[in-house]
Amino acid sequence: MMCKKAVLVVSFGTSYREVIDSCIAPVEKVISDALPEYDFYRAFTSRMIRNKLDLCFGVKIDDPVAALGHLKEAGYREVIIQPTHILAGTEYHQLKDQVIVFGVKNPEMKLIFGQPVLYENGDYEKAVSAILPTFPDMEKDTALILMGHGSEHFSNASYFALQHYLDVMTKGKVYVANVEAPPMLPEVIEKLKINNIKKVYLTPFMLVAGDHAKNDMAGEDEDSWKNILKKEDIETEIILKGLGEIEAFRELYRIKALRNID
Repeated sequence: MMCKKAVLVVSFGTSYREVIDSCIAPVEKVISDALPEYDFYRAFTSRMIRNKLDLCFGVKIDDPVAALGHLKEAGYREVIIQPTHILAGTEYHQLKDQVIVFGVKNPEMKLIFGQPVLYENGDYEKAVSAILPTFPDMEKDTALILMGHGSEHFSNASYFALQHYLDVMTKGKVYVANVEAPPMLPEVIEKLKINNIKKVYLTPFMLVAGDHAKNDMAGEDEDSWKNILKKEDIETEIILKGLGEIEAFRELYRIKALRNID
């Protein structure tokens, strides 16, 4: 009897249905296409987002543990759990712990846990190479700011590693700044002034262009990044595009998915 196999693609999620379609679904398809012998399933980790999608749109999406339970009931005995997380932060490790606990309770199932996009040294150069060609060429006094999320987890150091590769590969034309942890926007503004940057392109370094991108980055509130930069007399052009919309970036998930069956 053939063993039933599935790939469970796990995202934090977003309550914007159009962003699910434009950023998350294309990544899921790349992963699913890379593993044709595995049936595809989806899970979101954010309870708030799952509840909002259910309440507002009648869209029901499992949390990862519930999804694994349903897969067990359906007779699946091998499941790849592939996160869409950018780095191995708090969400990633919480998910990994849940998978480990489920595996201990269900030893008859083979569970394979995948890597996030930024995990090994070589991943950073691949990520930078994937996204840079999708943005306009930077003039002498122009730069690009990537808005990251940031984390209290020690994995926040990944953003500093990313900045190293950005510096090497772009000669100081691209900066990463986070919403919730260093490096943050004021630090980057100081660098912009030192380098006499007059204009920036501002875009999310996140899988989806969701709340952080639409509000914290591009919103009309006084403390949005767009308006903070304006007060500093730095011209700002918003590029409201999640990483999941970039074909070359989605390719990184195909690579990660294939590693699960090496």
